[in-house]
Amino acid sequence: MRFSEAFNEMDSFIKNNLDSITCNKIFQIKEDFYSIVQNLCGSTANLTGITELLIFRFLYHSLGLTEKVEYKSAHNKTHSLFIGKRYIGSNGKIQEPDIVIEETNILKYLVSIKNVMSTVTPTKNEVESPLVQELIKENGVCTTAIQDIFRIKNIRYGPNNNFKSITVIFSDVPQRHRKAINLIHNKFNWHQFLILENNNKKFLNELNESLSLKIHKTV
Repeated sequence: MRFSEAFNEMDSFIKNNLDSITCNKIFQIKEDFYSIVQNLCGSTANLTGITELLIFRFLYHSLGLTEKVEYKSAHNKTHSLFIGKRYIGSNGKIQEPDIVIEETNILKYLVSIKNVMSTVTPTKNEVESPLVQELIKENGVCTTAIQDIFRIKNIRYGPNNNFKSITVIFSDVPQRHRKAINLIHNKFNWHQFLILENNNKKFLNELNESLSLKIHKTV
């Protein structure tokens, strides 16, 4: 038995159903994986990677990429898809967004991926940010949404000052965390949040609409 067989089957399913996979289906694939791990070892604590894998492979196939992924990237004539590419933020700190799409070496689209939304303790750099201070004041607490937009905005400068971004959240968001999302939506028209659980809209359509990214099944 090889683990690669299961992952290859999952990848083929994504590739062959790009135009019909719903947001909730992406969530269910992740949940199925977590359920198996939970049954086998009793915990999913510190389990990471499956959420990023699902979104990366969806984008890989949607962009019509066919070459092997090397050095955490794949390319065609128009797009370069990266997972975990490093950028230097405007504050001099290294940022490593989950997934980015570049065109001619310019960052055009950024996808941040979260399993859940939660309350967090801001880091020193985040506490010192006027943006974080303002959002915490309006929201009451710091959440992963606030932390996320700070890190995304930190690399939105210079030649990369005009990209669109989205935070894909796998699990449904409790009402207490929706206020921060709404505050960010109202403040930045270039950033969107997309919740997958219980969302029966097609994932491809949601990405295209949120990012103005015209990707479609090409193979």
